[in-house]
Amino acid sequence: MTQVFTYPRKSLLGSYIRAFFGIVGTLVPLLLLNPISVIVYLLVFLLCAFILYGLRAIFRQFTRFEVSGAGIIMSGPVERRIKWEELDGFNLNYYSTRRDREAGWMHLKLKGGGVRLSIDSTIGGFEELVERAARAAAENGLVPDRNTVRNMQALGIVRQARTPSTAYGMANR
Repeated sequence: MTQVFTYPRKSLLGSYIRAFFGIVGTLVPLLLLNPISVIVYLLVFLLCAFILYGLRAIFRQFTRFEVSGAGIIMSGPVERRIKWEELDGFNLNYYSTRRDREAGWMHLKLKGGGVRLSIDSTIGGFEELVERAARAAAENGLVPDRNTVRNMQALGIVRQARTPSTAYGMANR
C-alpha cells in the first residue's frame, strides 16, 4: 500500500505570507533609500533571503512523498527515491524556537543509494512517515543516535524488541 504525504496548505500559506511581507518590507526601503547607503547591502541580503524562502514554499507546494513497502519517492520539481533496503542513514532532529523547548519542529533526514531526503514535521502524517523510516532503518541494522531515539519517543515511537523487523512501533496503537 502506498501512502502519499504532502505539506498542508495551512503551513504553506503562512510561509507565503511571511515571504511576501519580508519581500515588501525590504523592497520598499530599498526603493526609497540612497543607493550608496550601507543599509542597502543589508536590505539586498534580506530581500534575497526572503525570495529564497518564498521559492522554498513554492517547491514544497509541488513536492509529495510516496511511501510504499519498497521505499520512499519524492516527486515534484525534483525527483529522488530511496529503496528501503538501501537506507543507510536515518536521523531525526528537533529544533526549538523557545528556551523552554515547548515550541519547535522536527526534521527527518534519510540517506540511501547516494540520495538524501530531508523532510520537516510540517508535512501531513509526519509521525507515520518517521515510523515507517524507523522500521526500515531497524531492518537494515541501523542504530539511531541518542537524540534520534529521544525524538522518536517524543512522537510516541518506541523500541519494542531487539529483532529488526519489530524494532519500532507506535506506542499507543
